Amino acid sequence: MKRITRRSLIASSLASILPATSQTARGIDSETLFSAIRAQAAAGPQPPQINAMPDSPNLTPENREFIRELQHRCYQYFLDAADPETGLVSDRGSRDGSAFSEHASSASCGFALASYAIAPTADLEDESTARERSRRLLRSLADLAQHHNGFLYHFIGRSDGVRRMNSEASTVDTALMLAGVMCAETTFGDDPEIKALCQRLMNRTNWRSMLGPGNLLHMGWNPETGLLPYQWDRFSELTILVLMAIGAPKHEIGPECWQAWRRDEMLTLHGEKFLSYPPLFVHQYPMAFFDFRSVQSPSGRSYWKNSITAHFAQIEFLSQLAERYPTQMGHYGDQLWGITSSDSASGYRDWGGPYQDNRYEPDRGIDGTVVPSAAAGGLAVVPDQSLATLRYQRDQFGDSIYGKYGFANAFNPATNWVSRDVIGIDTGISLLMAENLRSGNVWNAFMKHPVAQAAFARTGFSSGTV
Repeated sequence: MKRITRRSLIASSLASILPATSQTARGIDSETLFSAIRAQAAAGPQPPQINAMPDSPNLTPENREFIRELQHRCYQYFLDAADPETGLVSDRGSRDGSAFSEHASSASCGFALASYAIAPTADLEDESTARERSRRLLRSLADLAQHHNGFLYHFIGRSDGVRRMNSEASTVDTALMLAGVMCAETTFGDDPEIKALCQRLMNRTNWRSMLGPGNLLHMGWNPETGLLPYQWDRFSELTILVLMAIGAPKHEIGPECWQAWRRDEMLTLHGEKFLSYPPLFVHQYPMAFFDFRSVQSPSGRSYWKNSITAHFAQIEFLSQLAERYPTQMGHYGDQLWGITSSDSASGYRDWGGPYQDNRYEPDRGIDGTVVPSAAAGGLAVVPDQSLATLRYQRDQFGDSIYGKYGFANAFNPATNWVSRDVIGIDTGISLLMAENLRSGNVWNAFMKHPVAQAAFARTGFSSGTV
């Protein structure tokens, strides 16, 4: 297993206010803690800027050019898929831009806000235009989009904000939306209206209303049955929503909720343990916003190292499948890898790997599909491996899979099947992780926010290197 050493940096400016592991930080009330964070930010010194990965040998001029091209294509989605009146962003669209879904997703809107926040420094769009896009979308999220106790419905009408597809008011999708709100506030918060809209969205989210038995958050709520019976009870993308709920300015949950969920481990081929969950996106979405690189949890775990290990474990897993099923999956390997929840020839699939019970295809339904966002979402995590496969995919398959908005959602080299669509959240994670690799600016925007700093402080994260 390859080990990657990262530059140590301070992820939070709280060290000069409260020790991250102190009971004081964990138990302090929201008003006092947030006042201390804002006072420290005003007085200085400011937290250091987070830079691009300094130890990635593959940030060559050619790779930088590829990253910039990919970012511009992905950003175009968040321009074209946004309703011209409401700014709400379609859940998915056709690869050529000829059609977009009539329903937006709350998570896509969060990725859009984060994308607009980094647009000026990434030379994707000028500052004034990106600011106005953010304002339009924030107004709709605050005043138009239907919600329950601040939790937006998973799918809402792109033109009217009304609940669609009998979807739930979703905790994780709201967390991803609020992550974008936090980036918008730290970037454009000198604008009084934008600042007020961001704070309204943060303050109205009643995390405690979603807290159930065992200090576990429920996955959502719907008008027909109330709280969903399913809870966030084991390692997954829950890390972003639990941390944000603990760091929230209002209606926050207690730091004990961080320890409440299960941490199931498995071994890689090389005997290294990691917290496992098959789809790679769960190891990427929290990492796009929270800078886990130089912090460790109260138990001493590095979630950054865990994400690195999960990516290498999947490459190993897919290589094993290639050996077992050479006709159907022989293309998998170091050069061509990556599966995460995506479209497939047989519909949307929640797949990934490796799996706890070590069952392989055909038990899991993996059919040789490749999902480019699985590698693109790892650009800041395993840059060498991600860049290699993404450039291979573009060069080998060309415009059959690489078009106006970047990569198609998924494709299968063995059958020549290619998804007709791109999906907003997959396009978004590709763009944001490319920017974190290039500059660290998503981390910069998010980690400046008091909620991110309070989350680490209350939970008891402390400095530590991989």
